Amino acid sequence: MNELMQLSEKVEPAIQSSVQLLGKSYLSNLANYNVAPKIESELMTESELARQIRLFEITKIVYDKTEDITERLVNVYNTLGSLNNSLILIIDSDGSEIKFYLGTRSYQISIAQESLLKSMKGNFPGTKLTKITNGGSTDLINSVITGRKSRLRRTVASVSGIPAFKDTDKETFVQGLEKFINAMHGEKFSTILLADALTSDQSLVIKQGYENMYSTLSKFQKIDYTAGKNESQALTESLSEGITESINDSIGQTQSYTNTSTHGTNESKSKGSSSGGVLAPFGIGINKGKNTNKTEGINRSNSFAESNGSTSTIGSSSATSKNISNNTTNTEGTSQTVQVHVEDKRVTELLDKIDLHLDRLNSAADLGLWQFAAYFLADDEQTATVAAANYQAIIRGNESAIEGTAINIWNSEHINNVPVRESLKQLQHPKFQINEFGLGSTTPSSLINTRELAIAFGLPRKSINGLPVVEMAEFGRNVTYLSKFSNEKSVEIGNVYHMGEIEETKVDLDVKSLAMHTFITGSTGSGKSNTVYKLLESLLKQKVKFLVIEPAKGEYKHVFGGYEDVNVFGTNPKQTEVLRINPFYFQPEIHVLEHIERLIEIFNACWPMYAAMPAILKEAVEEVYRKTGWQLESSLNFNSNPQYPTMKLLAEVLPNIIEKSSYSEEVKSNYVGSLVTRINSLTTGILSNVFVDNEIDNKLLFDENCIVDLSQIGSAETKSIVMGILFMRLQEYRIASSTTMNIPLKHVTVLEEAHHLLRRTSGTQSDEGANMQGKSVEMITNGIAEMRTYGEGFIIVDQSPNLLDPSAIRNTNTKIILRLPDESDRILVGGAAALNNLQYNEITKLETGVAVIYQNNWLEAVLCKVHMFDNEKPYRYNFDMVSHIKEGRERFAEIVTGLLTKEYDTEDMITKIQMNNKLNTILKQQIISEVNDNANLTILKQGNEVLLGEFFASYIPLPEVIAFSNNAYSIQDFNKKFQKAIAMYVGHLECNDLIQECLMIYYCKLNSSFVKYYLEWFEDKKEGVII
Repeated sequence: MNELMQLSEKVEPAIQSSVQLLGKSYLSNLANYNVAPKIESELMTESELARQIRLFEITKIVYDKTEDITERLVNVYNTLGSLNNSLILIIDSDGSEIKFYLGTRSYQISIAQESLLKSMKGNFPGTKLTKITNGGSTDLINSVITGRKSRLRRTVASVSGIPAFKDTDKETFVQGLEKFINAMHGEKFSTILLADALTSDQSLVIKQGYENMYSTLSKFQKIDYTAGKNESQALTESLSEGITESINDSIGQTQSYTNTSTHGTNESKSKGSSSGGVLAPFGIGINKGKNTNKTEGINRSNSFAESNGSTSTIGSSSATSKNISNNTTNTEGTSQTVQVHVEDKRVTELLDKIDLHLDRLNSAADLGLWQFAAYFLADDEQTATVAAANYQAIIRGNESAIEGTAINIWNSEHINNVPVRESLKQLQHPKFQINEFGLGSTTPSSLINTRELAIAFGLPRKSINGLPVVEMAEFGRNVTYLSKFSNEKSVEIGNVYHMGEIEETKVDLDVKSLAMHTFITGSTGSGKSNTVYKLLESLLKQKVKFLVIEPAKGEYKHVFGGYEDVNVFGTNPKQTEVLRINPFYFQPEIHVLEHIERLIEIFNACWPMYAAMPAILKEAVEEVYRKTGWQLESSLNFNSNPQYPTMKLLAEVLPNIIEKSSYSEEVKSNYVGSLVTRINSLTTGILSNVFVDNEIDNKLLFDENCIVDLSQIGSAETKSIVMGILFMRLQEYRIASSTTMNIPLKHVTVLEEAHHLLRRTSGTQSDEGANMQGKSVEMITNGIAEMRTYGEGFIIVDQSPNLLDPSAIRNTNTKIILRLPDESDRILVGGAAALNNLQYNEITKLETGVAVIYQNNWLEAVLCKVHMFDNEKPYRYNFDMVSHIKEGRERFAEIVTGLLTKEYDTEDMITKIQMNNKLNTILKQQIISEVNDNANLTILKQGNEVLLGEFFASYIPLPEVIAFSNNAYSIQDFNKKFQKAIAMYVGHLECNDLIQECLMIYYCKLNSSFVKYYLEWFEDKKEGVII
């Protein structure tokens, strides 16, 4: 046992050395060692260094949500490692903004640079890397090493250790560098992460070094000691007797015993010098020193052997003699053995740790090996130390304990501060001279594999100040069709946009699919308008005409209004030509009752209608058709030149229809307040010039390029009515003018802010009856769906998909989705475009001009960067109100003079009267008929002053004239103002007195309270008080 204890004491130094080397505990004392002088090959000038490094500023990071980010980093770093290049990551903070620089160092820098760029693009498409020039790289490195205050020496802190995952299942990742950046927020510091790739030969040498160490230490793991003792005693007794008869009986027993004891001691010693040695390849550099080996042994051997044998012989013969013999042996023995088994747990632990290192090296055969260390520089020691400590805490994980971690500080006063910074200035690990353990020179670096390097060089997973980090879902990389006919027309709209990068692959939309309608949505500023502009421009090149109905902003006229073949209509005569359309007109091929049904549905869709309101309105509409000569059942007119009702006529008839109904006075009052008020609003103000019978030619409006600007209308309900009537007239025009079915796309209609017309309704029934508004909207959407057979495509545009009726989205073949922040909107349109959960969440982060595009015959949706539309031609419109009134005054003078004198050209007179959009339809029809027949005009007959006044009022704004004249202090002053007002519109005619009197009589009909004032005026006029 004494020998065993002596042996253990001799093994102790070897164990202690192994502990130091395997755990690299000496790294924690590097600040106490001197920097090793550089050899000549390690010294480089700034220009030589600049030719060996390439740095790129990371300005944007894009991640794919579905893929493991760490494994992608492994791919990138393994690409450089396989070429034996060095990897560099520099983080520079000025206290407010953080900048990241990723780079490489290589003697073949062009190959290394291209490898880094290609690998980053392949694994992190969309990530932005901006190349730093050679001079810029030199300036950056100098700034990092010396600091922005060149008079100060920056403190350097190093971190050594093995990075490892905190969560081995990778369910959550909390080791991104954004955690480090957030911890150092507001501090001025710089970080240099260096990793030098090792060749396969170097890795093999290191592995062999660990194996040799294992073989050496394994001898000391277990020791066996055995001791034995044996004692024995024997007794023999024999008796022999003979007789005359020859009889013998023999019994024999034999026993042998051998006991051998051997003891020996041997000892050998050897000394010699070595370079490298058994312990050199542990990732600690090149070693020079002396080696001493000593072997001692103790052998102790005991052996014991025992053999027993017995024989028995009985014989008889015919001899007359007899012999008897007895032999008895008694043996007693005692044996004792002691065996001692001793295992040194420290050696076992070391061997287990070597096994772990060997496992890491085996895995590194596929991933690659690096020598890694991190360096932190700051103007003060505290900041550098805090930065190093925070970084160390982030990269340490469950398996980091395999090797010790260390933080070393070289402050501005440290003797090695300058040489350490000089090494870092050349982007090299500083080397330190350590004479202990046969190390020679070593660096602060640790031996890690590429997966561990991906933790140490882990890019931020979330945005930080100065570096946006974006997670993006992957879409299709090209348009793949489920089925596509050859030679189909298509229009190009943009390029495929993948992970933040515009690719060369074009995105073409099938024109045939556009005939099945398109839905475009996106929030304000997402590029929605530009998308429509580009689509219309592409369709124009395909000879496809368009009609744009724009209820807001009025942008289209400033984009396409200047094109020679584009017509612009609006509601403000000072800005555009006024839109003129009669809701009651219909094509000869359309039945009047069919038209009435559509018109009532438009009112239902745009106005809240309840109880009997639709029925009363329908009755009033039918009545105005009857008054203009229409036979509803046969859809024929009594006149050879059919006339159509107007809104003014409906406004006159509707109160009478309500009054004649059998409803209670309260209900009648409610209907008058609801229906009559709304109808009257369509006959006054800005719309008094829109809903007229002298309308724009349908062929111009629906077969040419037109823009209808409704942005000047304030009421959303009124916008809806105008849009609905335009839609109804377009639908009837297409039905009437088409002779075949399934016509290729020849015209598209853009419905901007389509929710004005196609508003989502609750779908429930109220106490008053069915959801009439919802049914009306459904009728309109069905009409849109059916119109594709006539070659009419609709582009439905809205920034709020949830405001639209679902069928408006469902019935569109092409979906173009730009940025949408609202979740319910994204879910709705994402489902319509066959997007998965990750993709529809991506919609909220789309850049301006980037759209998700999907056509129903595509295999999957693609992201598209829509081409910028840059062919704007603003609208030019010159309107002079004074000249306009002058022209009207001259035209009025010609009409009145001609009618009073009966000196006129019949066709010319009829044309001029037809141009009067404000004249009552029935009265206009009567006058035109009488002019055509050259008969005496009814309005000029005695007693018809009211009719004549109504005729004059269609040219003169009577309410405004009365209001202006009433602001007078006497009848004489009233008369003077009245004449002044009407002179603006009719000039100074000899019949001005007649015009004034007829106007006043007509106004008495409109307002009974004015009768008293008129009689007073008439008496003064009669008595000559008024001249």
